[in-house]
This record gives sequence, structure tokens and C-alpha cells, in this order.
Amino acid sequence: MSVAAIPSTEPTLGFSTLEQEVVLDELALTGELPGWLHGSLLRTGPAKFEVGGTAAAGGAQRMRYWFDGLAMLHRFTIDDGRVSYGNRFLESRSYRAAREHDRIVYGEFATDPCRSLFKRVQTLFSPGSVLPDNANVNIARLGERFVAMTETPLPVQFDPDTLQAAGVRPFTAPGQLTTAHPHMDRASGGMLNYAAKLGARSSYRFFAVDPPRGDEQTSTPRMIASLPVKQPAYMHSFGLTERWLVLAEFPFVVNPLALALSGRPYIENYRWKPELGTRFTLVDRVTGEATAGFHTDPCFAFHHVNAYDDGDEVVVDLCAFADAGVIEDLYL
Repeated sequence: MSVAAIPSTEPTLGFSTLEQEVVLDELALTGELPGWLHGSLLRTGPAKFEVGGTAAAGGAQRMRYWFDGLAMLHRFTIDDGRVSYGNRFLESRSYRAAREHDRIVYGEFATDPCRSLFKRVQTLFSPGSVLPDNANVNIARLGERFVAMTETPLPVQFDPDTLQAAGVRPFTAPGQLTTAHPHMDRASGGMLNYAAKLGARSSYRFFAVDPPRGDEQTSTPRMIASLPVKQPAYMHSFGLTERWLVLAEFPFVVNPLALALSGRPYIENYRWKPELGTRFTLVDRVTGEATAGFHTDPCFAFHHVNAYDDGDEVVVDLCAFADAGVIEDLYL
């Protein structure tokens, strides 16, 4: 099975562009909030699905997929039973380039701006200069810093009060792909995450990032484990227990060279191969040693719900589908 766009003639609210940036001192509420509830809820998500529109730019370009919309940050602040709200486009490199050039500049999950072969190869072997940083998936905390994240290795740090991008990268993940769903390392206040290093010899990499100390602007990820792989699987998240990092390899896999040479957008290079089954591997959080792993029935999941140790067993909860067809459902 290959992934292809499913055309739709009906507009969908979730794919509507939100242009307006606002600050609202108080939102209308139904019911009451308890007086002891204080704090801010921070979110990111896709907000702008059209770029350009001028004659010089050749008319508006439309993103093809829900994960591709340019990111917008949202902040709901609760205080004394009232809620204020503010939103702001995330000033990522991807957003700034689109605004400056009046067109889509960086390739996204399923939208590609017709880059040259050189640029595609550069993405594989020199990802830092050409990968997008359109962090529209998740918000994470690294010590006292807040970062917006997507599946590329370039998180975007921002000010949680003003929602303005900080102009520094607190770290860069060790690979071309990563997840936007890291786990907190409670011992250090840092984070644990997974990355895929693609190339002639690809590997899965688990790593830890400690919060920057003092005047440090960035932290260097510390490798926990590296596992070789020929056909990397698409992984949106991973599991974590007190002892183990849990790697679930679904049979939705890619030939790394295809990402550079096929001419197709990123996700459309993956193939569903149910004959591979789903493989689970446990990696010791301290030593980095991996178990032999085991195979089970083919399935696909974006998100791990929970994972925990139960004596000598590990229990993993997934939001699982029979195959990767759910990816096709998110085209505009």
C-alpha cells in the first residue's frame, strides 16, 4: 500500500486557516472555575494552510495535509476564576521563509515545494540546513524553557508569556526524524526521546537532553542507545517505564534513499508491509542494552497511551489501528 491523497470537495473546520492574532483579557465562561485553579495552558497546532497569493508568487499554495499547516501558539491563562487568551504564529524558520518569499519554502509532512534533487539529498545528509521546523504538534518543557516540537530534529524555543520565539535552539536531535512526544526525565528535569538517523547505515537512537545550565543557550544530547535498522518504521511516539524505553516498530517503513530520490513528499515514501509484523524492543534506560525483541500482529499507532513494569512483564497501551490507512484520512 502506498499513501495517496484523498480528494475532498467539502470544507473541514480543522483545515481552515486562522489568520488573526489576538489578546483577550477575559473569555466568556459557562459555569465556574474553582478559585484555587491558577496557571496557563499552552498549545500549538496547525493554523495556516495557504501561503502566498500574489501574482508574482504564482497564486496561493495550499498545504496538502493536516500536519503541514504553519504553527500557531495558543495560551489560556486561568486566574481568580477567569480565563484570558492569546495566540501568535510560531516564528519558526519555516514560517519566516514562507512570509518572506510569499510561498512554501520548506518541505513538510505531505507537502513538498518541488525542491531540487540537490536539496533532497542535502536533507538526508545535512538535515540541519534544509529541514523544516514548523513545530505544530506538541509543547514540551526542558527545565525552565518551553519548546514547540514537530517530527524534525529542530525544536523552537519560545517565551510562554509573549509566545515570541526565543531565537535559539535549546538542542538538536541526533537524526533527521524524531518525535514531538518526549518523556520527562524526572531525575534531571530534562527529556528522553527517540530519533532516526537515516543514510546508508540507518539507526534508531534513544537520547537524553539535560536542561541548559546557567548562561548556556543549548544542550548536547546524550546518546543512550543506537540500534541498526535497514528499513526504518514511522514512529510518532514511544513508550517509557521505570526501567525500559519501549520501541514499537510498525510495518509502515521507508527506504531512506527514496526520501532523497523519489521526488515524492516525505510521508508518501513509506510503504505498508504487513508481512513484517510489529516488532517490540525494550532498551534499558541505564545501560542502553536492548532485548532481542519480539514480533506480533501487524498494526499501526500514532500514540502510546501508557507503559509500565508489572513484575517481569512490560505492559504497553497503544491507540492501535489495523493498518496505516488513518494517515490517508488526514489529507485536505
